Amino acid sequence: MKLLAFLLLISSSSSYSLSYEIHGNNSNTLNAIMASGPFKSGDTKSLNDFLTSLPVKKNTAIYFDSPGGNLFEGMKLGRYFKKNKIKTVVQGGEMCASACALAFLGGTDKDNNRWMSTTTTSKLGFHSFSNSDGTKKEDMNLTQRIVGEILEYGQVVEAPMEIFVRNFQTPSDSMYWFTSEEALNLGIKVWDMKNECFVGNCIKNSTASNFLTLYFGNIKKAPYRSSWLKLSNRFRTKVSFKSYKDWWSNKVKSVHASRFEQTNTNTFTTRLYYELYSGKTYCSQDRLTVIKSNGNWRIDKQKSIDCKS
Repeated sequence: MKLLAFLLLISSSSSYSLSYEIHGNNSNTLNAIMASGPFKSGDTKSLNDFLTSLPVKKNTAIYFDSPGGNLFEGMKLGRYFKKNKIKTVVQGGEMCASACALAFLGGTDKDNNRWMSTTTTSKLGFHSFSNSDGTKKEDMNLTQRIVGEILEYGQVVEAPMEIFVRNFQTPSDSMYWFTSEEALNLGIKVWDMKNECFVGNCIKNSTASNFLTLYFGNIKKAPYRSSWLKLSNRFRTKVSFKSYKDWWSNKVKSVHASRFEQTNTNTFTTRLYYELYSGKTYCSQDRLTVIKSNGNWRIDKQKSIDCKS
């Protein structure tokens, strides 16, 4: 009974719980789910019910925006992610802290490898657990038991011990926010929001040809709206976001660009090799014109003809 009472104390006192909705990165091969709000008992079941209603796809990823909440529900979600091979992501510009950060550690890809990602504008934070009513934890046996359960959870999700050292060293009324460098050292991927690529795999966007290489290399990885915004204002009046996303999300499985050859100051040619979800492949000879807008490269024109023409 004392343990049950303690578990209730360290649960979030909020009446709200995680809400789930389809994320903008959802595609034919990815069930992308946005999870927002505080953690509360029952969130794992709610997620399972939500996913059950969706079509089965090759990958599933959860995007978090949460300050934390129920510690044990966080670990329950983390185990669920590992068991069901679900990737975890901290939404760009948002936070995943406390119980959310523990759940985040369960991120796993379809090959059963650890797979977690934060971004250069996200916040991933850990701290010691606390009673939701602010009272002190006076029963050392119960405290040690909770610590033991957290460490056991860490072993299950194969999380680095350094994370739990920071977790227990940080007072419950404070928060330790991991830097991008620390996250990388802990095996957590970091998405560069400016260059739209994973840190360590970025190509410097200093020249037009590098910009084009980066654009086509990451178009199936980055949020489609951010890629669409790399078209010039004039070009976007001709290519709506709806049609752009439909093409890249629902029709193109992969694209590979050959070397970009500069024909004049702002014009480049390349061959694009497409693999479609329909099973077909084809090649197009493309002529791309780029411009600089507010210091950033943008695609202003794109003319394509069949490689056989």
